[in-house]
Amino acid sequence: MRSPLTFDPVRNDLPCFANAAPRFRDGSDTPRAFLERCLERIAAHEAAIRAFAWFDPALPRAAADAATERYRQGRPLSPVDGCPVAVKDIIETADMPTQMNSRIFKDWRSGRDAACVHALRESGAVILGKTVTTEFAMAAPGPTCNPFDHARTPGGSSSGSAAAVAAGMAPVALGTQTAGSIVRPAAYCGVYGFKPSHAALNIGGIHPLSNSHDTLGTIAGSLADAWLVARQIAAVAGGTPPHAGLRGPVDLPPDRAPKCLIRLETDGWKETDAPTRAALEAAIEKIAGRGVRILDRRGTPEVERLESALQGVAETARIVSSFERRWPYLDYARRHPEKLSPEAAERVEASRRIGADAYCQALEKQESLRRLVADMAGLADGFVTLTASGPAPVGLEHTGSRSFQIFWTLTAAPCVTVPRLAVSGLPVGLQILGYRDRDADLAGLAGWVDRVTGH
Repeated sequence: MRSPLTFDPVRNDLPCFANAAPRFRDGSDTPRAFLERCLERIAAHEAAIRAFAWFDPALPRAAADAATERYRQGRPLSPVDGCPVAVKDIIETADMPTQMNSRIFKDWRSGRDAACVHALRESGAVILGKTVTTEFAMAAPGPTCNPFDHARTPGGSSSGSAAAVAAGMAPVALGTQTAGSIVRPAAYCGVYGFKPSHAALNIGGIHPLSNSHDTLGTIAGSLADAWLVARQIAAVAGGTPPHAGLRGPVDLPPDRAPKCLIRLETDGWKETDAPTRAALEAAIEKIAGRGVRILDRRGTPEVERLESALQGVAETARIVSSFERRWPYLDYARRHPEKLSPEAAERVEASRRIGADAYCQALEKQESLRRLVADMAGLADGFVTLTASGPAPVGLEHTGSRSFQIFWTLTAAPCVTVPRLAVSGLPVGLQILGYRDRDADLAGLAGWVDRVTGH
């Protein structure tokens, strides 16, 4: 079995579809050859990392051959034609099982594609396989391990998606986030994670957890691929109605240098150790060294009000998501109690204890926080903080702390994690946060931060 990979925060060895596509057009490379390079990485690392829940190379090879012929004829279907995309296994696929790491859904096939998968197939993308998720994206972890230390978690719930990208098995993978499930595993695995604004990508055909929080996004080896695939999904499938969908240019927006950023600590700060804090300080110094004004709670009353409002929001998020998951999980508990893990059973039972009054109060607090964040747009271009409180924890039984991710999921605003921090040779993400439905602005800001902190 192969040894773990070595993390380098300035690595550039991962496959990038956006860079390869011009070579497809001039004939110096092909989608089939690009896919075969990914399959070589799967053959080399999958036995150790266990990123895939279902994989049959015949399906992506057939799709890549079709894309190769379209490029040969000069007729690619879209900007993502020929792009291999791994799909988290709570997202329906017509030709592959969708098992959700649950015994209830073992070998289950819906007979349809989720809206996002449909959009990608219509665009010529190559659906590579299904990646491991925690149980229903909320409970017991799967077998996937961290590519950089096999004794550590890859994060969750998009465990396999992040690990597959980090190992070079796919240039991009689909993930979902209800608390921290895109950016946390991306951070632990040293890759890019893009959680768009809530409802900016259509979640039809994705197993539900919380209507208020469930968000589809991308995990990729490059920011360009993360944006490109997300934008193409929106171009075909739109957003989750009544949201019209992610807006902005087809390709990654150009770098956007900020004038001012707000540095946030949140409840996660007390969990961080000295080396992780030092890594963040070094990144902030690079940003400030380019003339960016950095505001924080100690010198700016508006930021202190926001930090105070963010205290304890994990409980607010828990109440909302618990109440909203009563269906279908209470039905699963009634009909298949023996097929739920103890962790899932406990979370389902907890949802019974959330009453309508508590739910309404949590929604009011959530809406108040969303207004408070929106009001900061006149003060700063965006926000910056850690993505995780430290490197991935040892052990596969727990997917890590959600403290640095859950608060921005609650706001419904977009965020990006970039792999520019390392602590003890392991990745810890730098998180850039934006304003709701200003995803293209955030992407340009994240590109600038990524470039400045990557040198």
